Amino acid sequence: MAAILKSWREAATLIIVSANKCRNGITFQPVGSSRRTAELKGDNFETLMLKRSSKSTFMPNLYVFPGGVASDADFSKDWLDIFGQAGELSRSNLFNFVKGNGQGAPMFSRIRDAEFTAIPSEIAFRICAIRETFEESGVLLARNVSNLKQTTVMNVDSPTYGNALKTDSNINTWRKRVEENASEFITMCRDMNIVPDVWSLYEWSDWLTPAQEIILHRKPRRYDTAFFLCCLEEKPDVAEDKGETVHSQWGSPLNILMEFEGGWAGIAPPQMYELARLLNMSSLEELHHFSWARSKNRIERWLPVRFECADSVLYLMPGDDLYPKVPDVYGEGEILNSSLTLEELKRKHPRHHRTQYLVDSEGKRKGRVTCNIEMAAEHVAPYADFANLKIESTDSKL
Repeated sequence: MAAILKSWREAATLIIVSANKCRNGITFQPVGSSRRTAELKGDNFETLMLKRSSKSTFMPNLYVFPGGVASDADFSKDWLDIFGQAGELSRSNLFNFVKGNGQGAPMFSRIRDAEFTAIPSEIAFRICAIRETFEESGVLLARNVSNLKQTTVMNVDSPTYGNALKTDSNINTWRKRVEENASEFITMCRDMNIVPDVWSLYEWSDWLTPAQEIILHRKPRRYDTAFFLCCLEEKPDVAEDKGETVHSQWGSPLNILMEFEGGWAGIAPPQMYELARLLNMSSLEELHHFSWARSKNRIERWLPVRFECADSVLYLMPGDDLYPKVPDVYGEGEILNSSLTLEELKRKHPRHHRTQYLVDSEGKRKGRVTCNIEMAAEHVAPYADFANLKIESTDSKL
């Protein structure tokens, strides 16, 4: 199997960000903060979130970005011919570009069986992200072969906006077939003369499910998940699959985080962290250019480590003073803990890179992102103080 290891499965997810064209004059103000509003405008674009079913075996009832486990079909040699329709030079440039500078995270650089090496893993996981997004939301990111042939060489030297095909009855029929068999995605591309729009997907992050899930749950599912980011100039139509996903919502990163803060929506630590990162971007254009420019630097795989203190649960990440020198990758040890309160720990260990959760007096689960270290690979740190932002107008609740 191409993406199934002994301790986890490899997966891909897609942060789809779109221009905010249907909202008017939404602004926010920092409350009790000296940071100027002009420096933080993560309310000027929207991202797609899907709510997982209560029957889901992983993250039930939580809002997530679309994505899922990679299939053998995502690594098929048949993709060579499909991408070859864009021209040999375009295909070669693309394959070289996605490798960036240097070795990628383990899911990209590890050795696989020969039958799964025809295309770079960086391409296979982009295909996975596009296919799973199509299955879960109906959004199909693809380019017509006829348009590609009119372009001498697909450009990788400047940012590329994603291309979402307009949904019709034919695409809906194919969606059902792809949901049942991932290899049908290859057949669909051939039949429709389209190519998955991998050009517009940029490496963003890589999250490995905490090993402590093995201790907390008897039969946990763990995933090594590549997060890609894609910017669209217009929002496509979305239709959740009513199986794994039961609700879809476009919302600004700020509004989604504030709805989580208010107890109206549940989101997992990686989603909270990545949404907080987006708060640093003033516009879709800035985010688009940033994601492309930093993609020459490879992402690192992060393994959050669960840490329980007197009044909170923390998920520590590399660079945090409390992060172990040798993290427990396979859940063979005990959960780290301390009798100190969160504030006491902060004073004793000042370098923070973590998400944290506590239950307030009203029984609501509150989440925070805390980061005061410098990010590697020219990435942006999350804006941690989102709870102290006031929105003058908001979307409907998730």
